[in-house]
Amino acid sequence: MQLREVQGPPRPLLEQQITPLPYPVAALGDLLGPAVERMADVIGVPCAMAAQSVLATAALASQAHANVHLDGRIYPLSLYLLTVACSGDRKSAVDHIALQAVRDWERQQWIAYGEQLKAHQAAMSLTAKSPTSKKSAQLALNTQPEPVQPRLLTAEPTIEGLVKNLCHGLPSMGLFSDEGGQFLGSSTMSKENMIKAITNLSTLWDGSPIDRSRAMAGESLRAYDRRLSMHLMLQPRLADRLLQDADIKDQGILGRCLISWPERLVGKRLYRAIDLTRDPKVHLYQQRIAALMQKPWSRHKDNGLNPATMELSTRAREAWIAIHDTIECESGEFGELVNVQAAAGKAAANVLRMAGVMAVVEDSTAVEEVHIQRASTLMDYYLAENQRLTEQEPLNKLRAEADCLLRWLVQKNWPPFNIRDLTRNGPRFARKSTPHTAALLVVLIDHRWLNTDGKTFEVRHVPPQ
Repeated sequence: MQLREVQGPPRPLLEQQITPLPYPVAALGDLLGPAVERMADVIGVPCAMAAQSVLATAALASQAHANVHLDGRIYPLSLYLLTVACSGDRKSAVDHIALQAVRDWERQQWIAYGEQLKAHQAAMSLTAKSPTSKKSAQLALNTQPEPVQPRLLTAEPTIEGLVKNLCHGLPSMGLFSDEGGQFLGSSTMSKENMIKAITNLSTLWDGSPIDRSRAMAGESLRAYDRRLSMHLMLQPRLADRLLQDADIKDQGILGRCLISWPERLVGKRLYRAIDLTRDPKVHLYQQRIAALMQKPWSRHKDNGLNPATMELSTRAREAWIAIHDTIECESGEFGELVNVQAAAGKAAANVLRMAGVMAVVEDSTAVEEVHIQRASTLMDYYLAENQRLTEQEPLNKLRAEADCLLRWLVQKNWPPFNIRDLTRNGPRFARKSTPHTAALLVVLIDHRWLNTDGKTFEVRHVPPQ
């Protein structure tokens, strides 16, 4: 039977997707940049993914040591980063290398904590048995406080647990997860707790005091000078939901985040027989992060951090003010950044934070002009990425699979086929079930990519768009 020729040109299955800009790795400097390139090359991940992990780790290692001061304003060095990647994109592998020095430090702290806790319990037992007055026993307890759990990294806390850890544990922490759904998919991000959670995250990013009032005795908290850096890697579907959620947008948390959604490399990642633990560039990076972790934190008597003051040089100050004013002007009604005002509103602050992190990592006593210019280059990337993700249409999964099937049919140069041929010998994603296969064919017919008589199908000889 002659297949009916479809009239008219085919319609695109997908909206034209804006290609992400390449990550400006060189702007990370001579220490962080080469480590990112080596991780990306050997592990087989986009440079953007490796850069997100490295930059977040650098912020975590730096945030306890310094604040940037400018005209009486204090800018913490904490950074919030979000990276979008699919299962199998080697998120865990890159995070494992980036955070290795931090995890090594934390492990040593837990070993020391165990020994201190045993000594404390032994001392308390001895005090309880000694024939002294209650007042003397209480004085002994006060002079031998229980050691603090050294929980630096956490992956899936509730917001209540995170706040408690910062108040009663270490005053500097990292919320790092290569499966961000563990945090965002928990009760923390249920509708009834969402506003409270993101408000707390915003407060911690700002460096404001933690203030929680409760009726129950002992549950109220107030703590100063706590720091939190965050890096969550999200699955695309969860990221779509997050980027489109009106409540989250209204609270401004996404404007504080540095977001990257790099292109996938699956199918191109050939094995590299290289041991990154012995790579000189990665070793220098690990060495510097380890040195920052080993450096003692200056603290107030209330256990709050007392970071050093980091000023801007004269030229750095002039450069930052020019960047600030440019961003502000472009955020107006007819400006280039009008559609990403939330991110633009925090962009100048994030420039200072990233510049401060790079200054600390590079052992500089002040933020220099070169740090500001490099941080501005990084911020240009993040603003462009924010625009790309804000302005492009959400991905339609069925049409995406239909587009993939079309490209497969063209590449394989398939002759006319029926649905049974496809369910037996087609690509795996098109063989989930007969109804699913039929749905993909309906999409292709609707978009005028197939000729058919109702039973047999043939790809039109028009290059896919």
